[in-house]
Amino acid sequence: MAKQKTLFEQLKSSEQQDSESEISGFSSKSLRIFGLISIVILIGFMFPNQRAINENGEDVRQVNTGVLWMNESIKAEFPFSILRPESEIEADKKVILSSTPYVSTEYAMAKAEADKNLVALIDACDGNSVNTQSELSDKIKTVLEAMPMQAKSTISQLLSKNKNEILNEFYEKKPLISINGSYLTDTVYIRTGTRVDIPMSKSFFSDSIQLDKYIGNLFGDRLQMQLMEKVESMLFELMIPRYVISKELSQELKQGRLTSIPTTLGIVRAGEILIRKGERFDRLSALKVQSYVNNRTNTDTNSYSWLILIGSIGHAFLILSMMVLYVYFIRPAIYANQQQLFGLFGIILVAPVLAWITVYVNSLYPMEYGVIVPALSMLIAIVFDSRTAFYSTVVMALLIAGVRGSDYSVGLAMMIGGMVAAYSVRDIQSRTQIFASIAYVFLGISLSILSVGAERSLGWNEMLPQLIVAGINAVFSPIFTFAVLYVLERVFPVTTDLKLDEYDSLEHPLLIEMNEKAPGTFQHTMTIARLAESAALSIHANALLAKVGALYHDIGKIPKSEYFVENQINIDNKHDHLSPKKSASIIKEHVIDGIELAREYKLPQRIIDFIPMHHGTMLVKHFYAKALEKSQTGEGPTIVNEDDYRYIGPKPNTRETGILMLADAAEAIVRLQQAESKEDIETILDGLVNERMLDGQFDECPLTMAEINEIKESFVKNLLGMRHHRVSYKEIPEQS
Repeated sequence: MAKQKTLFEQLKSSEQQDSESEISGFSSKSLRIFGLISIVILIGFMFPNQRAINENGEDVRQVNTGVLWMNESIKAEFPFSILRPESEIEADKKVILSSTPYVSTEYAMAKAEADKNLVALIDACDGNSVNTQSELSDKIKTVLEAMPMQAKSTISQLLSKNKNEILNEFYEKKPLISINGSYLTDTVYIRTGTRVDIPMSKSFFSDSIQLDKYIGNLFGDRLQMQLMEKVESMLFELMIPRYVISKELSQELKQGRLTSIPTTLGIVRAGEILIRKGERFDRLSALKVQSYVNNRTNTDTNSYSWLILIGSIGHAFLILSMMVLYVYFIRPAIYANQQQLFGLFGIILVAPVLAWITVYVNSLYPMEYGVIVPALSMLIAIVFDSRTAFYSTVVMALLIAGVRGSDYSVGLAMMIGGMVAAYSVRDIQSRTQIFASIAYVFLGISLSILSVGAERSLGWNEMLPQLIVAGINAVFSPIFTFAVLYVLERVFPVTTDLKLDEYDSLEHPLLIEMNEKAPGTFQHTMTIARLAESAALSIHANALLAKVGALYHDIGKIPKSEYFVENQINIDNKHDHLSPKKSASIIKEHVIDGIELAREYKLPQRIIDFIPMHHGTMLVKHFYAKALEKSQTGEGPTIVNEDDYRYIGPKPNTRETGILMLADAAEAIVRLQQAESKEDIETILDGLVNERMLDGQFDECPLTMAEINEIKESFVKNLLGMRHHRVSYKEIPEQS
């Protein structure tokens, strides 16, 4: 048989039935999963994908060093090489072509052939050898035939006398090379048989100019100028160079050096930020962007885009999964409440959306530092709690950094600013306290900006705009938080501590009415409020919620105050004339009446929860025992149904409602038994705690045994203080 819903559960479910039943085909769990996946995919699409470059790419191609980039940040979709400018490559080529040494090869037989040629010339000049003349070219023979005999005799004499010296000079001391020295590079390579190039200075060689000079000195003025030119021409032809410049080898060396010219400056990995909005181009960033455009034009990026999109969704999933795991395991009440869950993730979603907008907004100021993470963090801290706000701030900061293309500096600034903002309102008691967080937020963001700026050697001209936007953010965030809270509290069923603070007043009509119609209950309420607040403080629970909940937990006694013993002053106990079952029914009705009164006065649900939960499903013990007694004596029904004597519930499901259950029972029992000593009070508290634990009243309550012990110690201290002894003062005797 299905468990019957309590009246309180029926009252609550009546408000939620319509919205949940109208979700066609979706269970609550399915809707949560669908909603969270949708948020992940939406944020994934915000991550950088194919929006790095302008559609035509013209502005990017024309970037220059020193230009301020005010468009969206550019992120590489795929890896590519950073191309060097063509002008630099051409300049390197010119240097290589002009400086690459010539490569020469040695002609080992050059000296022998030169010797043979000189002998042939000498013999030809003497006219006594026909065989050797055959070694001479026709050109030389023609010159000799036209030359006077005296000139030929002079040539024969000088060459015969200096032949060996000439050969030693141009083949041993300074070997003759086949090219004019003015065209030689400073170094000339001599290629050996093992393909090893031996570098030699060009001063090591002699050339045709030096040969002409040597011949000129040798012949002096013995020949006419015209004849000297003919002699020099003949000797240069006959003197075979020992080293011959190889055009092929020289070209091969040049080509090898040309191909070794670096055409790139490095590699850019996929996902790397090429230029951020608001940064100035330096040489490297300009080359990166220009190379990216060239590569993007020649590359099919479809596969890269899909890969990046999948990676972006995975990135968003990993970040948001931290928050999902947090609410699922640490804040299950938020996960179980569909409105709270999507409200929380809706607030978180605002951060990446704003970050995404800053990527597209052209502004002279760094608008990314204006993302209102501090306001969102304060909002979460006030609506939920500070721990949830800390987790949410980390998640929002990571999402902002991701959406802006791994913008770590902005992510860090938003994380610090959001955390100090959440910390500044962790125990907020007044709406004006929100504005005290302005200084904290500005300090947090500013320290981050200055630290990162110093690390990156940024100047004041770059950091000052960031600080200005951070200051605007710090001022705007509290105002925005105040405005949103005002709307949330009046449009949605959201009760913040600020709203609770408005009910922490004895001037509330319900408390005034209670004081007038149920004064005993009013005094009991004041005592319970002090006990609950003190106990909540001792375990770091929400002391304001515990106190306000205690103030209104017994408002249901107002309509029938005379049926409750604390209000029966100088009147008979009405229960003496009622059956135990009827009396129990009247006692239990104060919970139902309390819920109805609370709804009539529009009390927040967080306060209403205390009305049924402070009794849970406990027995109305006195009348249940009385019914059993009458059953045994035959004065009442023989069968006593225990359910008729149990409160409607539900059981406490928060630490604060658990505290109130213990405080309500502790005050009543201690007052009833008139316990005076610490030991007596401790014994009473141990008994009532054990009784409620055995009855399963704390099965749904997150209180731990350590916290329950802290609560008991707080109760003992406060109850002893309330029951302190006073000195009996003597009266002054009347004088006769």
